[in-house]
Amino acid sequence: MIYRVGAAFVASVAMITCSAAGTDTGAGNLSAGPVTTAAVRQAVSEPVRRAQSIVSTHTVAPDTSTSSDPLMGTTSGSVNSIQSMMASTTTIPLTYNDLLYHEFAMYERGGDVIALQMHLGLKSVDGIYGPVTRRAHVDYFGGPLAALAVFHPQVVYPVASGDTTLGELIDRYFQSADRAWARQVAFCESSAQTHHTGSEVVSSAFAIGWFQHLAKFWDERSEKAGVPGASPFDTEANVAVAAWLLYEGGGARHWNPSRTCWETE
Repeated sequence: MIYRVGAAFVASVAMITCSAAGTDTGAGNLSAGPVTTAAVRQAVSEPVRRAQSIVSTHTVAPDTSTSSDPLMGTTSGSVNSIQSMMASTTTIPLTYNDLLYHEFAMYERGGDVIALQMHLGLKSVDGIYGPVTRRAHVDYFGGPLAALAVFHPQVVYPVASGDTTLGELIDRYFQSADRAWARQVAFCESSAQTHHTGSEVVSSAFAIGWFQHLAKFWDERSEKAGVPGASPFDTEANVAVAAWLLYEGGGARHWNPSRTCWETE
């Protein structure tokens, strides 16, 4: 299949549309058992190997024309942006397997992102790993919980929950003056209620549980909070690390994305 960007052509193999968890499976269907990286890889490995037998790298010729032909719905401005990135990155080194299993930084730019967007079949290809691209990338594996097993296999899931409620844990770890705030933050972050005894909420950014701890920071923060080796799905650890972040790890700024929900006058 040949894609056209102005006068530049990008060679690509046929789209691989398999899903690691089947068709339209979401996180809610995975609670019956643990999600493993091996299971996800097995579901996609065969078509990926076939793709790699055709092409292992993608070379992109810099565009020297003034054509503004659209690529999959992009505007002329975004085409110019893509051409600029291609001119500076003439070789896309990642194979399709690498692209799928690579965790891109938010708003990362470059030829690899272009190749990933094409591979995912996005209508707009702009070379920027924004929210739409991240959601498509996560959905490829069957949703945030399944993708978490791919990008952060060290996170233990599932974790047995006890009878201790969120409200009881907040009373245990937060000072009395901060308990109402903590309950509101948990609600704003994950729709948590004080009577809940567990949470399997995972965002597309791989934020986990009641207080939406980011998986990429969990190991370091849980160790400093005194619960090394615990899973962020462990309810007590989730609350303990939240309290540590508030009192010793930088304060309420860690939940700034939901500030308008929990902030009081």
